[in-house]
Amino acid sequence: MKTVRYYLKLLSIPLLILVLYISLSLVWVIFRLPSAIELTDIVKDWFAIYGLPVLFISSILESMLLIGSYFPGVFVIFISVILARSPGEAIFMVCVATCGLLIGHIFSYLLGRYGWYKLLVKLGMKSSVEQAQTKLLKKGPTAIFSSYWLPSLGALTDTAAGIIGMPFKTFITYAVISAIFWDSLVGIIVYILGDKALAGASPGQQGDIILYAIIIVWMLILVFIDIKEKRKITAIIN
Repeated sequence: MKTVRYYLKLLSIPLLILVLYISLSLVWVIFRLPSAIELTDIVKDWFAIYGLPVLFISSILESMLLIGSYFPGVFVIFISVILARSPGEAIFMVCVATCGLLIGHIFSYLLGRYGWYKLLVKLGMKSSVEQAQTKLLKKGPTAIFSSYWLPSLGALTDTAAGIIGMPFKTFITYAVISAIFWDSLVGIIVYILGDKALAGASPGQQGDIILYAIIIVWMLILVFIDIKEKRKITAIIN
């Protein structure tokens, strides 16, 4: 039983992403939400009527805790880059999306800092919060950077950073660097792939297989690293 709990804790982040995506897929099927092709036409109409505000607001919602897991913000961002008529326009779209995403990340941070933290203290978890603060401050760049490839996952890290009281200056520095890197990388990939990139931006598409494969590889890497660390400790003891 202890072994099961240990590995559930070790693999908690990829498992959480898996659960969120499966639940999103179920919501998509149960409520018969639009397919990728239908959603593309809808988003194009949004852009035709409202323009950049659609991209900006969608980006904010995408990086907000919980909301981002169910709102197709990534899809809207992808469409904006695909519709760009030149590399310069695509760069501008990515810049607008990045600004929106950062606002959402800041909101998630503030939610943790001024909401859940007080609840945890009242529940007698002050010492645990302080220990988590030391750990996250030590691994801050890695924790934030490694989660921003998926905005909804980054929102969880943002909230955790707020809960443990990470200084805002430290948080925003890592958030800006991480957002610029990942958004630029994804923007380049989407611009090159074009419509093919949409396969990974909505549930029920070919992107499901890719995402599941990434999660499985991620979990295997975590287990491999854990086993390697245990062998090192055993070798030192012996």
